[in-house]
Amino acid sequence: MRKRNRERFPCRHRGFTLIEVISVLIILGIIGLIIVSRISTTEAYLVKSQMDIVKAHLRFAQSRAMHTNSDWGIKFSGTRSQGGKTYSNYWLFDGDAPDTPVRFPVGGDGEYVVVFDDDSIGVWPLSVGAEVVVEFDQWGSPGASDITVSLTNGSDITVTKNTGYMD
Repeated sequence: MRKRNRERFPCRHRGFTLIEVISVLIILGIIGLIIVSRISTTEAYLVKSQMDIVKAHLRFAQSRAMHTNSDWGIKFSGTRSQGGKTYSNYWLFDGDAPDTPVRFPVGGDGEYVVVFDDDSIGVWPLSVGAEVVVEFDQWGSPGASDITVSLTNGSDITVTKNTGYMD
């Protein structure tokens, strides 16, 4: 009797129906769109890259001080506007004249980094909260106390006393 039932009702290999497959694909597509939309904002990466540019400029001033045996630094001086954007403004200076910009060996890209006519630099969207002067001596030290460059996005660049380490 059992043998007859097997012959009568052959074993079928069951799979997913077309509706089930389409439903799973639609759900995966929606989840993928949500994930992509959350990670595709680049402003956080843009601010981080601008912080890295500022740190590189600080390291350049430190290196210049150590190689010329004289004081060099960077003065952060609030903001300047150009082309409808407000840029954080700073410049490299020789220790004898902190209010006189010295040309950085960089060029502006016109959108995120600008070199103004007076040789100062502007970065966007990074915003420095207050005027700060970071000056390095011939050993690369910023002095006997930490110097903090406060940014309006809540992060800071700290130049460590005596060593000039930047964090």
